Amino acid sequence: MIPISKPCISEREISEVSEVLRSGMLAQGDRVERFERAFASYVGCKYAVALSNGTAALHVALIAMGIGPGDEVIVPSYSFFATASAVVLSGAKPVFVDVDPRIGTIDPAEVKRKISSKTKAIITVHIHGHPADMDSLKDSLDGRDVMILEDCAQAHGALYKGRKVGKIGEAGAFSFYPTKNMTTGEGGIITTDDEEIYQRAKVIRDHGQLSKYEHHFIGFNYRMTEIQAAIGLVQLERLDEFNRRRKEIASTYSEELSGFIETPYVADWAEPVWHLYPVRVRDGRDKALEMLVRNGIMARPAYPMPLQKQPVFSKLGERDHNFLSVLFEGFDPSGIRTPNAEALCRELLYLPIYHCMTDEEVRKVIEVSKAVFRSI
Repeated sequence: MIPISKPCISEREISEVSEVLRSGMLAQGDRVERFERAFASYVGCKYAVALSNGTAALHVALIAMGIGPGDEVIVPSYSFFATASAVVLSGAKPVFVDVDPRIGTIDPAEVKRKISSKTKAIITVHIHGHPADMDSLKDSLDGRDVMILEDCAQAHGALYKGRKVGKIGEAGAFSFYPTKNMTTGEGGIITTDDEEIYQRAKVIRDHGQLSKYEHHFIGFNYRMTEIQAAIGLVQLERLDEFNRRRKEIASTYSEELSGFIETPYVADWAEPVWHLYPVRVRDGRDKALEMLVRNGIMARPAYPMPLQKQPVFSKLGERDHNFLSVLFEGFDPSGIRTPNAEALCRELLYLPIYHCMTDEEVRKVIEVSKAVFRSI
């Protein structure tokens, strides 16, 4: 079975982890600092703050940006759950908007329609590794003092008009989950040019400590370990190589499959890095998935529903549900209509793509996919 994705680990990462284990210095230390400096340099930012995972990066970034109770944060309805749950965990309310039907990123026109006096920030997701239209998004703000947090969990190294994502908004949040374009096992990082956001984020991730055992804020234990950073330093060195291979695979897929299925749209201002390779099956998607899996291709469907339809969001206003119920009394976004997101959830199918994928595996995916898409 050809997997949908997998981490690609070399002997170099294994050697670096072994060195950390032998040293006995396992918690956040010098390697984490080196990784932060290296990643900030890669993105082109002044600062980076490494964390335990990508959700923590979103959560800490929002709090460091000053987001809290009484605020609203606009989020795309087509994304992974953490994009919205991080907003809720910060105490703010997510406002769900529809997405561009071609690339799945947040629709600036919908943002302009939903923005209000309570809007404090927007999270824009560079979905599948394709950048969002950042200039149009900024234009939609009409000069309002609204911050932009880039969710770059799927877009390490992606370019928007020649600029790396994670550098364009007030802050960026990346994930290093095993299936991402680079990994630290688990892990995340915040990038920013704003010194205040940087300083706050460093304190929040470490129990709110300004100095040892002196706590000025209620923070979290969201620190990255030396083991994670050791993997990350090697993976970051290899990231451009990884992305080149993903682009080669995506280009081959698009060339070979364009006559059989609707292949991904790429905007002329974008250079995506293909965390995922989505094809659109407007009729018979689930049948195609079943046939691909039966023939050894571990394809998978898109997110099952727009974010606002996740069951938890209709329950946030119930007083017996959880500790956030008072903040979210009467909150029920289930009636929000996002037809583009709904269509993507219903019609997108992801084909396998990972940077250590062999030419033989790529060829098998193409041959099986042609047969499947021809038959549905």
